[in-house]
Amino acid sequence: MRPVRGSALDSPPDVVLKGRFTDADKERYSLVPFLVEPGHRQMHVRYSYTDRIDADQFLSGGNTLDIGLFDPRGTETGSVGFRGWSGSDQLEFVIGDEWSTPPYTAGPILQGTWNVLLGPYKVGPRGCDWSVEIRFDPGISRLERDLVRVGDSRSRSLPEARAGWLRGDLHCHTRYSDGDSWPSEMLYAGAEAGLDFLGVTDHNTVAHLAEYGAGGNGRPIVIPGVEVTTYGGHWNAWGTDRWWEFRTPEAPAVEQAMAEAAEAGAFVSVNHPKPFGPAWEYGTIRSMHAIEVWNGPWARLNSISLDFWEARLRLGQRLVAVGGSDTHILRYHDPDPRHTQALGMPTTWVEAGPGADAATIIDAMRAGRTFVSAGPAGPQLYLERKGNGVEVSVQGGDGSTLIVLGDKGAIGAAAVESADWSTTVAVRHASTYVRAQLVAANGELQALTSAMWFSNPRSES
Repeated sequence: MRPVRGSALDSPPDVVLKGRFTDADKERYSLVPFLVEPGHRQMHVRYSYTDRIDADQFLSGGNTLDIGLFDPRGTETGSVGFRGWSGSDQLEFVIGDEWSTPPYTAGPILQGTWNVLLGPYKVGPRGCDWSVEIRFDPGISRLERDLVRVGDSRSRSLPEARAGWLRGDLHCHTRYSDGDSWPSEMLYAGAEAGLDFLGVTDHNTVAHLAEYGAGGNGRPIVIPGVEVTTYGGHWNAWGTDRWWEFRTPEAPAVEQAMAEAAEAGAFVSVNHPKPFGPAWEYGTIRSMHAIEVWNGPWARLNSISLDFWEARLRLGQRLVAVGGSDTHILRYHDPDPRHTQALGMPTTWVEAGPGADAATIIDAMRAGRTFVSAGPAGPQLYLERKGNGVEVSVQGGDGSTLIVLGDKGAIGAAAVESADWSTTVAVRHASTYVRAQLVAANGELQALTSAMWFSNPRSES
């Protein structure tokens, strides 16, 4: 969403900030202060830099510069002085007491020292010369929203889930970061897809939460969240109403931020630990509750994310399996192979019980009562403790192969012969956990469960 250009923007800027980044500054955020006098109601910020290239992680040879803004109330982690971060997606934006360009937060233009936040994600061989121009009170009017999805949505007909189980998507983006749709449109699309809940996770901001509200009334329940986007990997925090530190890329700082979010009650997941994800570069971090084992269509290298999760299960890390579509684009065909264009692809299923709300859904995820399927229609895959083993029930997976696994590898396998099918598998081989997955004839995964843990490993009988 770009501000409307007008005659006020043709006049000389009130503040000009300039500088240069070299390779030594790469992936290190800098705060650049400027002074705001009293009496202003709006500011327009525009920045530019040399040798600009896209943020795609596989492009090189030029510069990509991220930007954000703090007001005088502070720059520390979680500060209310944080007015927003837009990465490299917007070269100009408006901050005003009545309205601001998403994801920036509207509010008073306070007197005092503000700070532009600059992050050189990429620095080319010739260095990055940058300039920030700030104009006060240009009188830019609020832009009208171009809503495409409006009115009452019609939910698709889907196979009924087991009592107490809900289906949802835990990862999506709007115009509050790098998506093409508004929160209301995402809820509309979620309802059309038949989702019961929607995890809302724009990058490094919670400004979208006020617009989403709580959902319900025919729309998906909203699971408030944020995708914390660092230069070494991304992580989601659900059940939070604040931003978490993203500016320091070293593993100790990232782990501290994740631990602080978890201690504050958030449910924390590592996102898309696979090539093109972008990948997760923090191999020693353990301050998460879950792994996003499935991000977008299965064929997009999600087997690597599954291996990432499996390796940690075998080390005894009790990490929950979740999935998310990572939807950015709903309005037109997007050639970017990293992202799907349909909510619920994949779908995370959660046993949250009757009368569920965001809190009970998060509690159920924390307890590991989840499975992930290719889409809202399933197939459905339920894993339950049964005597000396487990019972696995499959709905809508006929023609696929069920594989039951533990920490020593496969425990059992069987062909799923009908649309409503179940089997019991004995737990041997001293398994400390058991999980199940469905595989189609072409080798693609159709569904997988979280791990069920056994506190007393059984010896082989």
